[in-house]
Amino acid sequence: MNSPDVNPPGVKTGIALSIGQCAVEICLLLLSLGTAAWTQTPPLSPDRPWHGADERALTAEAGRFRPPRYRIDPGETYSLAELIDLAEAHNPETRVAWEKASAQAADLGIARSELYPALSAAALSAVDCEEVPLGSRYYRLTDSAFQLSLDLNYTILDFGARRGRIDAQSTRVLASNFAFNDVHRKLIYEVQQSYYRLLNATAQEAAALASLANAQAVEQAAEERLQNGLATLPDVLESRSATAQSQYDLQAVLGAEQIARGDLATLWEPPSPAVSAYSRSTKHRSPAPPATPWSR
Repeated sequence: MNSPDVNPPGVKTGIALSIGQCAVEICLLLLSLGTAAWTQTPPLSPDRPWHGADERALTAEAGRFRPPRYRIDPGETYSLAELIDLAEAHNPETRVAWEKASAQAADLGIARSELYPALSAAALSAVDCEEVPLGSRYYRLTDSAFQLSLDLNYTILDFGARRGRIDAQSTRVLASNFAFNDVHRKLIYEVQQSYYRLLNATAQEAAALASLANAQAVEQAAEERLQNGLATLPDVLESRSATAQSQYDLQAVLGAEQIARGDLATLWEPPSPAVSAYSRSTKHRSPAPPATPWSR
């Protein structure tokens, strides 16, 4: 029987529309089951390990964050100040310390937010359609409801609890800033130590080359005297031994120089293994944030 749409006042029932809620829950359940079944797929190939969908999504998201690329010219000479700038700007330890200091500063902002009032708003709206029997006929009843609520919270007196939390967090921020500066201090010291160790190894290389040339000249002179009968065979053997020792010292110095170059290169992780440029020039580039140490 067809019934007209009426809205008689004061007529309500407790009938809830649960069919739509059940449909939504069933859809969500099927979606979760489908997602779980899709993630439990076999490996794509026998030569690669299996990775889940969440892991692949995380890997793709992490691939968007690439470190800034920079180029080191092996033919250019870099001063100590420039090497320190490179280390401060590209060493991962400075980035980690800066992130920790930024996190502590954010926590301080959260602690300070307790000094301000908190305002929350909520809006609820509902429409209910029901078939109401009245006599021998059914009448459709459409009931709509709307509710708006505002909640304002503000702590007037807390006996210094908020101020204590703010002071404690401010102390943590100061400690993280000093820790950030300490990372730069250690990094600058390591760069200077590796730089002067490299200079020392280079000077020792020049001295070892001069010593080798001298030993070779002595060996040649001893062999010529032996041919002219002015020296004995032990004299020649002794000169050859001195030459071999000089060659050994030169190779040891060359190895120490390569180690010093490697130690200096690992302080800022250059993109290329060739780091051979250094000098005592006075050129200097200012470091870019967040590489600069914090100061009050």
